[in-house]
Amino acid sequence: MRRIPGAGAFVDVEATEPVAAEAGFDGFARDVGDRLRRVLVARCGVHDGCDLAAEALLYAWEHWDRVREMDNPAGYLYGVALTSGRKRRRWARPAPFPPELPHEPSGPTDPGLGRALARLNASQRTCVVLVHVFGWSYADVAEVIDAPVTSVRNHVHRGLRNLRQQLEGS
Repeated sequence: MRRIPGAGAFVDVEATEPVAAEAGFDGFARDVGDRLRRVLVARCGVHDGCDLAAEALLYAWEHWDRVREMDNPAGYLYGVALTSGRKRRRWARPAPFPPELPHEPSGPTDPGLGRALARLNASQRTCVVLVHVFGWSYADVAEVIDAPVTSVRNHVHRGLRNLRQQLEGS
C-alpha cells in the first residue's frame, strides 16, 4: 500500500512505483506545495487558491515522472492551476481574502486595504502580497509564477502605486 495526497489527508492505494519515488514526491510536495498555495491564495483568494494548489499537487503526483525532471516545476504547476481555474470559470466572483494578515503588521493598517487589494488586477495583487506581506524576494516570486524578475518588479511598483491612489482617494 502507498499513501498519496487526498482531500485534506492521505489515502492508501496499491503501490505501482518504487518507494523512492514516493519519498521524492513527499519532499517536493512539502517544499513546493506551501509556496504554490501562497501564490495561488494571493492571486485567487483563500478558497479557490487552496483548491487549485491541491489540484496542481494532484497533477504533479499523477505526472511525477515528467514533473520531477522539469527545470521549474513550481512555475509549471502554477500554470496548471490557473488553467484548471479558468476551465471551471471560478474567477467571476471576487476573491475573498483572509481577515488578518499572516503576521503582525509593523505599522497601522488602513481598514480599506482589503478592498483596495481586491481591486488590483490579479498579477499586481499576487506580486504585492507575496513581496510585502509574505516577505518573498522578487526572484522567488518570479520563479513560482514563471515570469521574469522585471515583470514582478513592474507588477509590484504598479500595484503599490494603485493602492496608494485608492487609499488616498477613499
